[in-house]
Amino acid sequence: MSEPKRVCVICDSRYGTTLELARAVVRGAEEEGAEVRLCRVDIEEPEYSVDPERADFQATLAEYRALPRAREADMEWAGGIVWGSPTRYGLMSTPLRAFMDEVAPLWRRGALIGKVGAAFTSTGGMHSGHEICLLNLLMPFLQHGMVVVGVPHSVPELVHTVKGGSPYGASAVTGFDGTRGVDDNERAIARALGARVARLTGQVVPEPASVELAAYGE
Repeated sequence: MSEPKRVCVICDSRYGTTLELARAVVRGAEEEGAEVRLCRVDIEEPEYSVDPERADFQATLAEYRALPRAREADMEWAGGIVWGSPTRYGLMSTPLRAFMDEVAPLWRRGALIGKVGAAFTSTGGMHSGHEICLLNLLMPFLQHGMVVVGVPHSVPELVHTVKGGSPYGASAVTGFDGTRGVDDNERAIARALGARVARLTGQVVPEPASVELAAYGE
């Protein structure tokens, strides 16, 4: 008997690129018959890493704020969790990092053990850390005891991409002014990632178990 396919996609986005990748992940998961929740994290001000006067920032802000705010309950509901943020010096954004701390009780309860996890990111420059950011985004999933999923090279777009996309997850390289946008290869890789997470979510049985009990129980 297969597991229910429930996927939670959690994103932080400022100029819209990461949100576009998130929506591609959602489409891929839905194409595999998954029920999907697309959520956001908080917006922290002041925004040192963005230009608030850019039109794409203003447009994205309204769309982003309209998304439901991610909660612990969304992660408990899902069998697969895909999160992403802009690349910040090879790391995830501060708001997503704060969310990871917020859901630490899930780690203590071992609530995510055995679930499926994957990641996506966007960056301005080709060598500005998108792959190392993906690895950093995957590390918390390993700490939670989750099954980490990437993108295999059997996905044709991963072989042919000239910008973003990685075996470690989906990514987009937009140029520092954002003018390169998300291309078809990057979009297809994100969709393939969502589809793969959904398929595996239907196959992998979560195995929650208390970390605190393991640490302090007799």
